[in-house]
Parts: sequence; structure tokens; C-alpha cells
Amino acid sequence: MSRISNQYVSYLFRVYPNDPNTKEIAKKLERKYPHVHAITHILDGPSSKADNINNVINNIYKYEEKNSLRFKGIIIHDSEDIVHPYEFMLENYLFDTKAAIQIPVFPLQEMPTIKNFFKNMITGTYADEFAENHIRNLSARNSIGAFVPSAGTGFALRRDVLESFSDSNVFPVGSLTEDFKLSLQLKEKGFDLYYPLESLVRLNYQGEEKREFIATRSMFPKTYKAAVRQKTRWIYGITMQSFRMRDVISSKNLNFLSKYSLYRDYKSKISNLLVLPGYLIFAYFIFSLVFNLPIMFIKYSTSWYLMLFLTFLMIQRQILRFFAVKTVYGVKSALIATVIPPVLPLRLVVGNVINFHATVNAWKMKLFKNKKKRNKKSKSSTKPKWSKTDHEFLDKSILIRFKRTLGDDLIKKELISVADLSKALKISKQNKLRLGETIVKLGLIDEYEIIKSIAVVNRREFIDIPLGGFPHRNKEKYDLKLLDSLGVFPLFETDYVLVLCTTINSDIDKIMAAFDKTVGIVYCTNDVYNSCINGEAGNYDVERNLYILEKLIHQGLINPKQGVIGLRHTKAGQDVTSVLKDMGLLYNID
Repeated sequence: MSRISNQYVSYLFRVYPNDPNTKEIAKKLERKYPHVHAITHILDGPSSKADNINNVINNIYKYEEKNSLRFKGIIIHDSEDIVHPYEFMLENYLFDTKAAIQIPVFPLQEMPTIKNFFKNMITGTYADEFAENHIRNLSARNSIGAFVPSAGTGFALRRDVLESFSDSNVFPVGSLTEDFKLSLQLKEKGFDLYYPLESLVRLNYQGEEKREFIATRSMFPKTYKAAVRQKTRWIYGITMQSFRMRDVISSKNLNFLSKYSLYRDYKSKISNLLVLPGYLIFAYFIFSLVFNLPIMFIKYSTSWYLMLFLTFLMIQRQILRFFAVKTVYGVKSALIATVIPPVLPLRLVVGNVINFHATVNAWKMKLFKNKKKRNKKSKSSTKPKWSKTDHEFLDKSILIRFKRTLGDDLIKKELISVADLSKALKISKQNKLRLGETIVKLGLIDEYEIIKSIAVVNRREFIDIPLGGFPHRNKEKYDLKLLDSLGVFPLFETDYVLVLCTTINSDIDKIMAAFDKTVGIVYCTNDVYNSCINGEAGNYDVERNLYILEKLIHQGLINPKQGVIGLRHTKAGQDVTSVLKDMGLLYNID
């Protein structure tokens, strides 16, 4: 929430009517920040994730109508997700050609060591399975046009997909895996779920070059009990609730490859149960080669060769998993996942035991539900109980490593090489300077390009038009000594926001703390700043347009960000109102 005042975006908070504590917090945020809106759910909590999302979608429609907006699409994330800094940019680009998008999901885990090997055993099984599934399986499905399921987070839907549903009930209520079921419904409607596996070069927090995937990252359960509970819900929802295999086979809207991929998903409710007996048979087979045990498979018999073949397939699968884990987490993680110990890696065995236990529980849920139906108990009692997973939220000191940086944007724009950026980072640390200042001093990039990139990274705006002298109306309105000490000058002010212009040399935290109201920051070059502060006369056109912007923002016709963008594109002698109309705003103003 600390960044809301800088972003000029709208946040919709959904709260339950029977949750007064959360409602009060949401109302406080709504009063403090003009772009925060508290939405009260129509039902008492708790309810399902599908019900929550549908309610939010319905309120988004109302918000659009009230504010004359139309969003291009929606992106769904869990509250604990770490959203990649380039994800929204990628999805916005893909929305031009793709109706539904699933971003890769990779669990977070500590750097593996011998000391934390057992501590991170459970989360490690998630990392291994997601790496293999999202590097190999989903990529293969995407490339051959098969069914690609949604992971429930990092999931984007274009506006026309939402409108293909007669009401705002997009997600199927009552399903424990509403994301999977919705993605299957979309496939049958003709909307393919696109899976982009894209990577880019970034410098990590140590200044080292690293290639990483544009993916969602999150902490997953750390305990055996929590993992079994979560996977029980997944297995039950996908294999026992979302579809029936006979319906898939007879469907005319699914191609053969989609039917085959759904079969692979479906069979896990059986194959997961065969893993433990398989391990016991394999262990007996291995021991029989060394010790004098009764022979299970006669040497060179068909069964003996079949066992060797299955062993080969098991090792081949581990090799494929090694490369998948290595691609996402590195060699050390891959070795721990697939080699310790060789042939039967402990983490693989633990993961399969969890899946076995979860599958048994899923079958119990199904049989127990059917038993209740036969006993004609109440409908509510037969409904599968939602088993919510407890999630962990990361500390800010960890989250900052995933934040988009100035260096990221400069590399993306190809304005600087990785070597020059690494050099500038070292000099900045040595001299305790901001990276942007160092790059400008070294002559690597001009100040204007740095300003634009800093604005993008911090989700703020910049202005590059000549403002003339300091606006006359500000000289009596503000404490000029305070403004000078902070290195800022006001652009415009409304009842709820003060928009200040400053350079990259200023202390933003100090500026934000110096004023009682919400502060919006706009960047400018030193030349623009100096011309405004030291200019002898104000620019009448700019002053007039600033007054117009204040009035329009106060009336709620535009927001401050739109006002700054409009001002930046206003030429000398031009009225900012006409520019805003050309931008598609103020269409209802004569």
C-alpha cells in the first residue's frame, strides 16, 4: 500500500460483510487513498475462490461503467504471489493475439545446502514437480495445440473471453479446482490457453548477470500435512470433479491431442496409487540381485526384461527432471532433486509418497460424498469441503530482490551493456551514489533517457516540456524554503493529491514525508527544473493548462497521471483539454 500514492491506479478490495475487522481496515485505506475502493461481498464468508473472483469481476464491470473505463482484460494472482516485473507488460502485448494466458509458476525455495536438505524437503518436491511440469509438459502441450490447464495464478483473460459468459459467473462455483475446469471450458469454447515460456537477462542483487523466466513465484507448503491437504484438493478437483473421461472422448470440440493430455491428467488418480507397490517391487528386485532371496522374476524372462525396461524409463525420467530443475533452479538444486541418493532420490520418493497419500484422501472424499448422497442427507453436507492452503508471505528484504530495477529497464531498451552496467553498479556502491547519477556522470547514457527509465521502473511519470519560470500562484501558496531544500516544485494540487516535480537527485522518501496529503512524484531533467526555479517569468500557457488540469481532476473526469501525460503532449499555445480528448478522455465534455 505504501506505493499506491505513486501509481495512480485503482485497487478494489473485496471484504466479507461478516468480517468487521477487515472491513474497517479496507475503509481506512479507502479514506486515505483516493484510488482504493472497498467492495463488500454479497455473501457472508468464508466462500470459495471462484465465488470471490466472480464477485470481483462483477464489481469491475460496475466500476468501469461508473468511471467510463473499459479494461483490456483481467489478471488473477494470489495475494502472496511474487509477480515478475515484466509479466504485465508481456500479457498486455500478448492480449493483442491471445485470448487467455497462463504464465509459468515456479515455487520459491532457499538456496539448497546439506544443512537445509531435510528442512526444505517438502517445498523441494513442489519445486521439482513444477519445474518439470512447466518447463517440459506445458511447453509441449502448448506447442502441439493440446489442452493447457490453468494454474489458478498468473492467469490472464482477455475482455472478449469474459464477455463470452452470459453473466459475471466466469469461474465455476462449487469446483475445488475452478481454474482447471474453467480452462477446459475455454478450450471447448474455442479459446486456447497460451503458455509463454519467456526469459530475459537481468542483474541480480549482487550485480551478477542472470537469465530468468518471466514467471510467478510463491512459497508453497513446508509440512507434510499441509502438502497432502493441498494436493488432495488438486487431485480430487481435477480427476474426480472437473470432467468425465467419456465426455472428453465424445466431445467434438476437443482435438485428439487435447483428449490425450486430459487422459494423462485423469489417470493420475490411479497411477499415483501404484507408485508405492512399485517401489516395494523394485527394492525387492534390486536386493535379489545382491542377496540370496527367493526369485521374483526369473532371469532373462519376459518379466525380468520388463523390469529392466521400467527401470530404464525411471532413470530416463529422472534425467529429464534433472535438466528441468537445472533450467529453473541451477545445477545444485538439480543434483539434490535427482541424485541424492542415486537411482531412488529421496526427494522424488517423498514427493510420490505425498501424491499417494493425497490420492487416497481424494478417493475417500469421493466415496464419502457418494455415501452421504445414498443416505439422502442434506445437499450442503454432500458438497466437498473447501480446504484452503495456508500460505507464507515473504519479508520485504527478500521481496526487494525481485523488484524491477533501473538496470533491468536499461538492458531491455538496449541502452547499456551488461558489462557497463555492472561497472556502474560497483562505482555507485563505492561512492554511495544513485545508479542513475553514476551512469550520467560516466557519460554512458544521457539524463533524459535515465529519467524516462526511472519513471517507468517506479511507475511514475516524467515531463520534458519547458515550464518557464516558477508559477506565480505558487510563490505565496507554498513554503519556498522547504521546496528548495527538497528540490521540488509543485505542478498542481487538488483536495486529495499534491503533484510535485523533481530530479533523480532528490530523496523521494523525504519528500513524501514532508507533506500531510498524498504526494505524486513527476520526474524532470535538471535543465527543466533549473529553468522553472530560476526563470524570471512564468509560462502563461502552462499555468493556464495546470489550472484546467486541477479542475478536471477535482471533478473526477481524469486522474493525475492522465493529467501529466496530457500536459507532456501539449504543444505551445495548445489547450490541454483538446489533447485529453485526442487521448480518448473527456469524450463526454463539449
